[in-house]
This record gives sequence, C-alpha cells and structure tokens, in this order.
Amino acid sequence: MTNAAPVVFRATDLRVSLYDADDVPRKRPRPHGAQNDVLSPPWRSAIRGVSFEVRRGEVLSIVGESASGKTLSMYAALRLLGPGAQATGGEVELFGQSFPVRVDNNPIGSPGRHRRGRVVDPDDEWRRLLGSRVGILFQDPIGAWTPQLTIGEQAGEALDEHFSLTTEEIERRVRDALGSVNLPKRGFGAFSFLLSRGQAQRAMLAAAIVKAPDLLIADEPLTGLDPTSAASILALLRDMQEARGMAMIFITHDLARAASFSDRIAVMYAGRIVETGLVEDVIRRPRHPYTEGLIGALPMVGQDRLRPIRGAPPGLLESFAGCSFASRCDFVSNRCADVPPLVHSAGDSADACWRSSELSLQGLSSER
Repeated sequence: MTNAAPVVFRATDLRVSLYDADDVPRKRPRPHGAQNDVLSPPWRSAIRGVSFEVRRGEVLSIVGESASGKTLSMYAALRLLGPGAQATGGEVELFGQSFPVRVDNNPIGSPGRHRRGRVVDPDDEWRRLLGSRVGILFQDPIGAWTPQLTIGEQAGEALDEHFSLTTEEIERRVRDALGSVNLPKRGFGAFSFLLSRGQAQRAMLAAAIVKAPDLLIADEPLTGLDPTSAASILALLRDMQEARGMAMIFITHDLARAASFSDRIAVMYAGRIVETGLVEDVIRRPRHPYTEGLIGALPMVGQDRLRPIRGAPPGLLESFAGCSFASRCDFVSNRCADVPPLVHSAGDSADACWRSSELSLQGLSSER
C-alpha cells in the first residue's frame, strides 16, 4: 500500500448528537430538525468533527478506550445509527462518490420507542455501494443475526439484493464462503443461537466476504472471544485482507493488536480523533499525551509495572472549554484547559495538542 493508492472511504467532519434522557425538559418542545448542526435539548453533542480515511489495500485502526466514540462515529458514517443517536453534520466519500450525512428532520429520541418510524435509507446509490462493495463485522456476532432465519439465508441476502444470481449460485457462494472461514458447509442451515461466539463471528466474516468487498469494516471483532479463537479470527482477517487487497477499518480498544495489524492508526478520545499516523510513528514517536498513556499501559516483558493513565475517561456527553484530555494530562497548561486544540499536521502524522511540538513523549522503544 502506498499513498498513491486511491481513497476507498473518507469521513469528513462527522458530528453526532445523542438523546440524553436525564436532560428531558418537563414540557417537550415541538420536534424540529438540526439547525447549525445542533439539535435542541435533550439532544447533546457527542462526536465533534471526526475525520479519517482509508486507501485501497490499507488497514486503518481506530483505537481508544471504551466509550470514546469509535463505533458511534463509524455507524454515523455508514448511516446505521439507531434511535437515540442522530448525525448532525459531515460528509462521507465512498469509492469516489460523495454523500452528505443525512440529518433527520424529526429524530427519534429515547431508544426503544417509535422504532417503526425508522425507514430504509432511500438513497439507492448509497445502498448499492454499501450492499455490494462493503463488508461489516459487528461487535455482537450472535445478536447481529436474526434468530428465526438460518445463517445461509441471511448471508446470501446481499447477493440476492445487489447481484443477478440464481438461488443455486447464491447458495454455492455462501457455502464456499463458510468453508473459507473454516466452518462446515452444512452450517448454511444452522441458526445463530446454536453457534458459539467464535463460530458466529466466523459466520459473520463469511457473510461479509461472500460479495468480495473492496472495504471490510471490523468493529471490535474479537470481543468476548477466548485467546485461541481471537488469534484465529485475527489471522483469518489478516490473510483475507492481504489475499484480496481489501481496505480495512479495524475498530479496537487494544493498541497492541492494532499495532501488529495495521498500516495506520487513528487515536480517539472523548468524541474526537487526537492523533493519526503510520503505525511506526504513533508507537515509537507519539505526539499526543493520550497516545503516550495508551502505550504506557501496555504490558511489556521486563517491565515491573504498567504506567496507567490517571483518572477516568469522560463521558461522550461531557462538554469542555478546552482540551478534553486536560484533566488527565501531565503536561497541561492554562491554554490547554481554556482553548480547544487545533489539529497540527506534519508529513503523515497529525495531532490535536497545543504542546505537541515542544514535548518529547515516551513511545515504545526498540529495546522494550
């Protein structure tokens, strides 16, 4: 993969608001749409201008602590947000075509209510590209399946919708895909509740690759798996990505796995991306104190104890006058606490830290 490779997926200035049930006014205002990218209470800003891209044949990992906004940003970009979350701005480029983020004029509030008000995305070209050229691995490999339908029926839905294939051709392709992820082809007729978590994740991988996608999005694909199963899934992902030349976005809280698997890393904190760069640069020469904190929390051979980040991460709905990491940062200044940091770019790297140019942060040295 080189920088000359075409961009497969680009998200620009994504913004998302969440429904805050604790902030519901006694007299609910009449529902109205987003104005100036801000929804009225009880909607509150959660994702604040996130941008990232991935090129053909490249693996981009989005890394951060739990509840930092990684999955929420990705689902907003893919138009897969459910009740209680609403994209309020941004643009997505998919295979060279630009799609402004759709803002709902009457967003659905409290999760679990008015679900029938949601409609299938009416943008046919978006649905075609997403359905035919993008594969997705969801966090919950069992809950993502409809329990009343067989694995084979669901894995072949995209082929039936977006390709001109006979029923026999679809079944053959799905069975071949199941075999490629080391699941018995008889798994075609299995139900998700009869599968282990590892088997369900393999089945989901088969459903994702059956259409030979150009982009694979893996959202915490190793969650809840035992070490052996996790290593097996990761090896499958690596082999398929390299063999097919797919672009991949790998969402994880595990910086060590991301470093072993990726070409580039985007580090996310409190609804913002605070650092991006090539793996070697981010790991060896971090530019943001939060990235240094993640590296310090990695267990290392010969290291007596970890260097955890002090304090706890903020919630996505917390607001800040300045840098969201200021309360946990060992290098904080008055400007950090009062003014939101700008994004500084240098070559392939970028960061959002006022002091990045003057700090010498401790990365992962070759001796460790």
